[in-house]
Amino acid sequence: MSNLTRFGILLGGAFLAWGLWLGEVCWIKGWTGLAWLSGFNWSALPICALVAIESAYLLGARSPWPRRIKFVGVGFVWMMAAFLAGRWAAFEMFSGPTTPRHSLPAVLVVAIALVVVSVGLTVAANRWLSPLHAWTGIPVAAALLLVVPLSLVTIQVIPALNGSSDAVHSVKMGYPVFWTALLVPLALRLGQGSRPPQ
Repeated sequence: MSNLTRFGILLGGAFLAWGLWLGEVCWIKGWTGLAWLSGFNWSALPICALVAIESAYLLGARSPWPRRIKFVGVGFVWMMAAFLAGRWAAFEMFSGPTTPRHSLPAVLVVAIALVVVSVGLTVAANRWLSPLHAWTGIPVAAALLLVVPLSLVTIQVIPALNGSSDAVHSVKMGYPVFWTALLVPLALRLGQGSRPPQ
């Protein structure tokens, strides 16, 4: 399969992840106000699984199915843990006083989640999918960090359904979901070594 076909499938997966988020916001939770934050964001479950499946698809072409399934399971757990940590941190930062002392624990949780998911995905992919370079966690972390500015740029180019173009509406529109689903598998692929899987 050509790289162009692989990228097309990856891009389609990113749009599917985005559609799952936006569909939940619009049709299940409701677009109005902060209704999208009521209760848990259940679309995160299939989205995390989808990112793990995309990564396994890009990296594990020669890896046996049991290994791919192990990666998808472990990758899903790491990404869900990071999502839960990030969701908690966002609520913590924006629901109380906006002092540095109040926000510090939330910022630390996000930083730890970033490192843990980057290292966790890299180790799992290296173990079960394909040999990766030792530095692969760095582009994965960079990909996760790039999600924020790319989402802010995207909301300027494609405003929210109500015309808003602020950071909160970029999350509400699901732009971080789209960029995560696209960039994380690509970052893992960037670190792929040339040795065949053992």
